[in-house]
Amino acid sequence: MKPLFIALIFLFLQSCETLSIQQQPVVSGVAPESWSAKGRAGISVNDNHHSIGFNVEFANQEFELVLVGALGLGEVNIRSTAQGLWINHQPTPFSLQQWMEQELGWHLPLDILADIIFKHQLNTDQKWQVHIAKFMPNQDVSVAKLVKLQHQHKPIKIKLLFKEVNQLK
Repeated sequence: MKPLFIALIFLFLQSCETLSIQQQPVVSGVAPESWSAKGRAGISVNDNHHSIGFNVEFANQEFELVLVGALGLGEVNIRSTAQGLWINHQPTPFSLQQWMEQELGWHLPLDILADIIFKHQLNTDQKWQVHIAKFMPNQDVSVAKLVKLQHQHKPIKIKLLFKEVNQLK
């Protein structure tokens, strides 16, 4: 009985030794001026659920966002330049938020996304409650992999799963 007891204690101590200790992710502290990201988004608005793929590329103050519907059906190209907002290569008088709310019933806060992804900021905007559930390595730092956003005043919940995040030169 004594050898069995010693063996069990030995196994217990050995398993305690191999437990992984999760460290705080290393934050870069600076969001790059130019970056890109690809992934999937789950959106819930008033109990209506949508799933889309996205590809976004930021270069200084301009961006291009491509939204792809479920199963690859339907694609929308959104581009913001110094000349304004373009939807599928056609100019629109609306802002990104106005257009998304009118056409989709929800909007994505692209203006705060870089701070969330690269700097892990949770309090970037008073309108959104932000939670980063997972991180992934990117060069020498970690970036957000799974981000949950909930609008404070509207029934919008967004879950972003980043498959790829890159800093552009």
